[in-house]
Amino acid sequence: MKVKVITSYKPGTWQQYAKRAVDSVLQYWPHDTKVAVYHEAQQQDVFQHQRVEWFDLHKVQPALLDFKTKYKNDPVANGEINEIPNGVRRPGPMPNKGSFQWNAVRFANKVFCVTHAVKSSADFDYVVWLDADTYTFRPVPQDFISRMLPKDTMLTYLGRKNPDLNDAGKDPECGFVGYNLNHPEIQNYNKDWEELYTKDEIFKLTTGWTDCSSLWHLSKIYQKNKNVKVHDIGYGSRVKGHHVFINSELGLYMDHFKGNRKDFNQSAKKDFRPQTREETKNISQLDYWKKIKN
Repeated sequence: MKVKVITSYKPGTWQQYAKRAVDSVLQYWPHDTKVAVYHEAQQQDVFQHQRVEWFDLHKVQPALLDFKTKYKNDPVANGEINEIPNGVRRPGPMPNKGSFQWNAVRFANKVFCVTHAVKSSADFDYVVWLDADTYTFRPVPQDFISRMLPKDTMLTYLGRKNPDLNDAGKDPECGFVGYNLNHPEIQNYNKDWEELYTKDEIFKLTTGWTDCSSLWHLSKIYQKNKNVKVHDIGYGSRVKGHHVFINSELGLYMDHFKGNRKDFNQSAKKDFRPQTREETKNISQLDYWKKIKN
C-alpha cells in the first residue's frame, strides 16, 4: 500500500509543533511513506527531505484564494456574529457570541489541501490527512496502516458521539482522516467537497462550517445515497472519551495535542477513558503515556 501523509500549518507554528509532527512521520511511519506539506502564502520553512514535498496552497488551489478573498471581510463567514448588508447569515437564531464552529474561511484551508492531494496523487493508494499538532511516538507497523485504511471503504475517520446518518450526531474528529484513492466514488466526493465552497453551499449547512462539518455532511450523503462504506475508527468502533484520537487505536502510536494541549506538546492523563476493546484498553500503559505528568 502506497500512502501519502499530508498536513498544513499556520504561519509561525512550524518550529512550535509542525516540524516535530513531520519529523516523527519520517522517523516512525514505514519508510516508503511520502509527506506533503501545504503552507499558506508564506515563505516556506527550510526543510529539505527526499520524501517531503512542499506546496503553496494558494498557488495550487486558486479557488481557495477566491473564496477567502470573497468572504474575508464578512464577520459571519469568519465565525463572528456581526452581520453586514447582503452578507452571510447563519441558519437559525444568531447566538450571543462567535464560534470557531462557524468559521468557514479558516477551515476551508484544510479542505482544499485534501482535495488537491486527492486530485494529484494518482500513484498512491491512500492520502492520509494528519493534523500538524500530532506526534508519532513509536514505529507504526505496515499491517496497522493497512487495517486502518481498508481497500473497500472510501473514508477512514474518527467518529464521535451518535455517529448516525441523520442530521443529529456530532461531527467526526478530523485530526486523522484516510481517503481511498482507489475507491470509484472518491473523485466525485472530492469534486462535491470543493463545490460546497466554490458554489457557497457551505453556508447552507445547519450544524457548522468547519472542515469536519462539511466532511460529515457529505459523507452521510454518500453513505445514504450511494451506499458508500466508511471506516469509523472512533465511536463506531466502540471508542469512549471526548479525546477520541488517543483513545482509539491511533493512541497506540500517536498523540494529538489539540487545543490548549499545544502548550504542553502532549495530551493529558485525564483525556483517557477506560476502553472495552482488547486492542485499546491498555493504551495508557505504554511508556510514552506513562511519562505524561499532567
